[in-house]
Amino acid sequence: MSISVRAPGPGRRLVIIAAYVAAYWAVLPGALIAAGLAVDGALGLGARPSPWGFGAVVPGLALMLWAAIELRRRGRGLPISALPPVRLVTTGPYRLMRHPMYAGWNAAVFGLGLLIGSPGLALVVAPALAPGWIGYALLEERGLARRFGGGYRRYKKRVGLLPLVSLYWVSQLLVLAGALPVSVQGSEHIPKKGPALLVPNHVCYLDPAFVGRATRRVIWFTTTAEAFRAGPLAFVLRRMPAVPLRRYRPDPAACREVVRLLEEGELVCIFPEGERSPHGGRQAPSPQASSMIARLGAPVIPIVIVGAADVGPRWANVLRRRPVVVRVGSPLTLTEEGAVSQIVEAWDRLSPGRDEPVRLAGLDRAKLSRILWRCPACGDEGAFRPAELACEACGSRWRPTDRGFLEDSTGAATTLAGLARAVLAFPDPPPLRARARGYVERSMSGPIRPLDPLGEGELRIDACGLSFDGLNVPPVDIRSVTSERADTLQVATAAGMWQFRPRDKSVFRLKNALDQWRGPAISTHAPAPDILDATGS
Repeated sequence: MSISVRAPGPGRRLVIIAAYVAAYWAVLPGALIAAGLAVDGALGLGARPSPWGFGAVVPGLALMLWAAIELRRRGRGLPISALPPVRLVTTGPYRLMRHPMYAGWNAAVFGLGLLIGSPGLALVVAPALAPGWIGYALLEERGLARRFGGGYRRYKKRVGLLPLVSLYWVSQLLVLAGALPVSVQGSEHIPKKGPALLVPNHVCYLDPAFVGRATRRVIWFTTTAEAFRAGPLAFVLRRMPAVPLRRYRPDPAACREVVRLLEEGELVCIFPEGERSPHGGRQAPSPQASSMIARLGAPVIPIVIVGAADVGPRWANVLRRRPVVVRVGSPLTLTEEGAVSQIVEAWDRLSPGRDEPVRLAGLDRAKLSRILWRCPACGDEGAFRPAELACEACGSRWRPTDRGFLEDSTGAATTLAGLARAVLAFPDPPPLRARARGYVERSMSGPIRPLDPLGEGELRIDACGLSFDGLNVPPVDIRSVTSERADTLQVATAAGMWQFRPRDKSVFRLKNALDQWRGPAISTHAPAPDILDATGS
C-alpha cells in the first residue's frame, strides 16, 4: 500500500537527519545516563560494570538496524517522523512486532546500564522507559491507521505490540498446551501461502480455536456482529483476526474486507451454516453463503470438526474438556448453482455421520427444554419431561449412555440431535406468546454499536408475523430470522433489526415456528441480495 508524500529537498533532508541523529543518539542517551547516575547517587549504589550488558546492547542495536534497513528497502523511508515510509512495512522484524525500533532501543538502554555499572539506569530508568515508548507508539498508530487505512488495522490484528503479544496466538497456545486436546488430519491441504477459504461446520464457541490448530498461518474469521457490540468479548474480538458480519442483511463492508484479505494472500474462514447448531447435529449450509463463497474465486478447503458438540453444547451454555478431531479435505472448486451440495458432499466424505454423541453427565438437564420442548415420539408437550427424557402420554423414555447416545425402551440408540430434529418437525399451533425484553438496532449501517432497549412486553408470533409492544412486522417483510447465543431471537427486515430475549419460551422454538409460518410469505417475494451483489462484485 502506498501514498503520495511530498519529499523534502536534499538540503532540508540532511538537516532533518542530522537533527534526528543528534537527538536520538546523543541528547537522549546522555539524559538517560544522567538520570541513571542520579538514581545511583540518591540510593547510594556503587558502579559495578558487567560484560553481560553486551547480551542486551548487541541484540537491541541489531534489531534497530534490521528495522531501519527494512523501512528503507521496503517502505522507501526512514525511522524519522519527518521522513516516514511511504509504504506499509510488514516484513523483517515487523513480522514479529509492530515497533522493533523502540523495543531495540529499550533493550540497548538496559544493556548499557549493565555495561557502565549503573543499576539505576538498568533497573530503574530502562523499565520506566517502556511505558513511555509504548504510550507514544499507541498514539503514533492512530496516524498510521489514518495513513494506511484498513491495511494497518489488519496488520495490528496479525502482529502484537511486542513478540507473541497477540490474543490470536494466546488462544492457539492454550490449545497447544493441552487445555483442549485437538488432533488434526489432512493439514497438508491448507496452503502454506496464498489465499484460501476454509469452510468448517459450526457447533461450538471454540470452533475457531480448533480450526486454527490445523495451520500455523493466521486465519481471519467472519464473526457475528453481535459479538462486537459491547463487553469483554467485544474487547477481545476487536484485537483478533476477525471480520464483523451483519449476517441479518447484505453487508458490503464485510464483503469488501474479505475480498481485500484474499487479495493480500490471507486465509479466511467462513462458517457456511450461518450459526452454531442448536442441537449439535450438522446443518445444511446457507445457499446465500455458499454462493458467495463460490463467487470469491479462492480455493475452498472443507473442514469437519468432530467432537465439538460434546465440548460445548449450545443449549447447555457450558464448555468442557473433550477430545476433538479436525479433518481437513482437499481443495474444492465450487459452482454457484451446486455450492451447497458440493460442500455437503465434501463434509460427508470427511465424516459420514451428521450427528455426534453428547454425554449428558454433568450438564444441567433442565436446559434440555430449549431443544426438547415436546415429546419427540408423540409430540405431546404437557406430558413430556425434558430433564427425565420421558413422556407420560405415550410412555416413551430415553436412557443416556456413557458414550453419549440415547437408548429407547427397545434398546435402539439415537442422538440428542436426532430427537431435537423430531421435535422441530412437529408444527406449532399459532400463536406463540412469551414475555420478553426487546432491543432495536439504531442503524443497520455504520459502526457496530450497542442496541437500544425497548423494554419488556409480550412477544407474539403467528402466521401474521411478529408483534411486540406496538411493533408489528408482517411475514412478507421479514428477511432474516436467526438466534444469538441460546437466549436471543433476532429478526430483521430490509429496514430494521430487533432482538428479543424471552423469559418463558425456547428461542429455538420461536425461531422454528416463525420460519414455518412465514414459509408461504417467503416465496411471494425475491430473496434479499447477498453481500456480493450489494458491492457490485
